[in-house]
Amino acid sequence: MNWKTIARSFAHADMRKRIFAVIGILLIFRVLAHIPVPLSNPETLQQVLQNLFNSPDSSQFLSVINVLSGGALANFSIMIAGLGPYINASIIMQLLTKAIPQLEALHKEGEFGQKKINQYTRMHTFPLAIVQAIGSIYLIRQAAQSIGGIGDITANTSILQWVLMIAALVGGSMLLMWMGELITEKGVGNGISLLITVGIVSALPS
Repeated sequence: MNWKTIARSFAHADMRKRIFAVIGILLIFRVLAHIPVPLSNPETLQQVLQNLFNSPDSSQFLSVINVLSGGALANFSIMIAGLGPYINASIIMQLLTKAIPQLEALHKEGEFGQKKINQYTRMHTFPLAIVQAIGSIYLIRQAAQSIGGIGDITANTSILQWVLMIAALVGGSMLLMWMGELITEKGVGNGISLLITVGIVSALPS
């Protein structure tokens, strides 16, 4: 890391504003990572998480997911899905670009083509976020039952409450995607990579 370059950046008012804007976005991301998903039995949430992550039988897979999500899984936060749907959508679009001639031609059109492909990526992110949101709820429910020693945390959950939980997770994922693109527009670096890095670093101490 070149500290002299960073110091010179702060000497310019416009760059200073961009850097502070990015820092503000990252702080919002960390705050959102502590907002829990609305459950039908919120009083059991803390007990579930304590039993789950303090258990010696806790899955290493869950620990890895928790680190990659910046601790969102431990908080059962609305950011559990994170950037996974967007990353998966990006991979799918890259594969489709090679497989579908129309998309390949669009990719070669320069900036206009790249904007269209980015738009398609965002559109694919939404359904993938729904699938991952449902999967995340079932994963934490199964882990709570088998490892945490807690009953079904979604018991007596109505259809409306399920919709609320899924909407919260999908909304968190889409918001995170927008924040990443906003950071990229500031020209301070790749927003998606920066958010992933900050999430991992924030979870390392635990």
